[in-house]
Parts: sequence; C-alpha cells; structure tokens
Amino acid sequence: MSPSERGRRAAGLDGLRGLAALSVVCFHVWLYRFPDPTHVERRGVLDYVLSDFRHGLLLFFVLSGYLLYRGFARAALRGDGFVDVRLYLRRRVARVVPAYYVAMLGTFVLLWGAGGTPGVRLPAHQADLVLFLFFAQNYSSHTVLTFNPVTWTLCLEVLFYALLPLLGIAAYRWSRGRARRQALALLGLLFAGLAWNAGAFLAGGGMLASKALPAYLPYFALGMLVALWVESGATRLGGRGTVALAVCGVLAVVGNALWHSSGGPEAAPLVAATLQDVLAGVGFAALVAAVVAGRGLAASWTRFRPLAALGLVSYGVYLWHLPLMLFGARLGLLPHAFAPRLVVVLLPAVAAGTASWLLVERPLLARAARATGPERARVREQRSRGRIGAPLDVRAAP
Repeated sequence: MSPSERGRRAAGLDGLRGLAALSVVCFHVWLYRFPDPTHVERRGVLDYVLSDFRHGLLLFFVLSGYLLYRGFARAALRGDGFVDVRLYLRRRVARVVPAYYVAMLGTFVLLWGAGGTPGVRLPAHQADLVLFLFFAQNYSSHTVLTFNPVTWTLCLEVLFYALLPLLGIAAYRWSRGRARRQALALLGLLFAGLAWNAGAFLAGGGMLASKALPAYLPYFALGMLVALWVESGATRLGGRGTVALAVCGVLAVVGNALWHSSGGPEAAPLVAATLQDVLAGVGFAALVAAVVAGRGLAASWTRFRPLAALGLVSYGVYLWHLPLMLFGARLGLLPHAFAPRLVVVLLPAVAAGTASWLLVERPLLARAARATGPERARVREQRSRGRIGAPLDVRAAP
C-alpha cells in the first residue's frame, strides 16, 4: 500500500471517529435537557432521531476491534512473527490512561458538590472514586454511570485491550495461515456475546450485567472480522461495490433504529435483549469496510477535513463534553433549545479535546513509540528471526 493510500485510509477512519464523537455529543445534549435523564419521553421525530444517536459509541467499539486486531490477524495469517505485545501494551496505556486521569481530575473540580444539579450523579462516598482509578466503576452499582457517566465504555475498552493479546495468541496457534478458522473463532466471540445477553435477560440480570464486556463483544468481534477481511487481501472492491457496501451499512443502522422505535422489543423481548443493537454494529462494520476499501464517494466523505480533525481529538472530546455540559448546567449557562445548546457544549468540548491531544495524548504516544537502545536491538533480532510482526496502529481510539 502506498503512503498516500495509507494517509487516505487514516483520514477516513479519523472521519468515522469524528462522526461517532459528534453523534455521542448530540445524544447527550438531547438527553440531558430532561430533568431526569433516566426517564425521558420521546414526543416527536427529532426526539426519536436524536435518541438513536447513542449508537455512535458502538461505532467506537467496531473501530477499536478493527484497528487493534489488524496486527494480530496479520500475524496469524502469515505465521511469520507475532505482535510485540510489550509495545502494544505500552501504546495502549499511553493512549488511554493519562488523558483519562486528567479528565477525571477535571470532572472532580467541575462537578464535586453539584449533586443537586439535574443530571449530575455522584458516587455516594469519596472512597468510591478509587474504583475510577482502576477502570472498575462498572463493577459496582454505587459507581456505574455516575461521576463522568461516559467512562463506563472505557471499562469495556480497557478490558478488551488486556484480553486482545490472549485472543491474538489463540488465533496464532489455532488458525495460523487459515483465514476461515480465524473467522470462525471471531464469529464464536460474536455469538458468545449474544448468548451472554440472552442469559442475562433470562436470569433477570441488571445494570452490571448489561454493562459488562461480554454484552458488547459482538461489536468488537465485527470490527475484528473487518480486520481479518482486510489482512486476507479481500478489499479489491470497485467504486460501485464500495457504494453498495456503504449503503447497506447505512440501511442496517437505520433499520435497527426503526425496529427499536416501532415496538419491536415489546413484541419480542427475548430477541431484543439478545440482539441488542447488533444490526447497527453490522452496519458500522460495513461502513468501516467501505472506508478501508477507499474508493469513490462512499469513502471520500469521511475525509472531510473538519470531520477528520474532530476524529483526531475525539478521545478528549468524548472524555470532556459531559462534565463541561453539566458544569454549564450547574451555572445555568445552557439554553434549552437543542441547536444553541449543542453549540455551547461542542465548542468548549472540542477545545478541551484539542488540548488533551496536543498536550497529553500525542506527546506520550510519541514517547511510547520510541524504543530504548536495548529494546530496539531486541526487536530487530526477533524480527529477523520472524518472531515479531509489524507494529499496531498507534492512534486507535476508544
């Protein structure tokens, strides 16, 4: 692949990240207009549309599965060297942890003591904040969806990051050079997640079961399947094929939203609890595949510069937009109408996200990518022996 083509693909994926971040911000701006965000009433078309913007977080999961599994898929297909796991873990820590801690400190400064503000939910005790230090807030009913509620997704991402090398090793040993075996294993992950959802519903599982990693494995697995598709060299689609793939992806996302809004879950609760939003996940996987194919309008729109720029700083925007919005509500600065409220929230969120990228994320990523002298020698030796494959994408976002 030429450097220019790699650049186009990277810009396209940044554009998808920007789209995901923008949709999540729009959803929260809509949601937190209600006095109690846990009890909302959708009264018009706009309410139904904006309530489904929550699916942007699923696109983040699909992108993580795609970007982070590519190196492992490549290693398993070629069988000529495994991913440098230490470098992978160092990059993941540099990418996620410092910016997260800075945002948590900022959230504490902005929101602690604001328990009476509509939408602000704080842990009952300061001691509960310890769980947030270890990405463990999802494992207690006292902390899940409190403080900075969006960070519940990072608990899933971090656990996925930790387990991914083990999944990669399993793929390397069981399906070396065999794409079909690897695909079957990834489909197994997808169906394991669906089985978890069905079991949680039948057992009367509550919030903690629904916010656990197994419930979201299907979305990560779909991204991993796209990575396998790319690494197996099956991306030679023409312009029409790419457009068809993108259109099918959009239709799947829209179809998922229509089924949920038309009473489908009430008519078939077990089916709804099992599948959740997996149809939307399939649609997002198709969009990622269309962008990676990189041909025609179906891929080029994601390289729109403002959208790609938003994607570049999307992690910081994701971390900061809700604390800043709730702080604005605390001071009574937010208009009630959706459009001006979105502008008031989005501008400082983008500023905070840009500062996070420039001052925290990018410098630490660059430092993590620099190997020490002995480590460089070790990597060169192991690559010469075929034990280490190519490095992973350093900008994969949660």
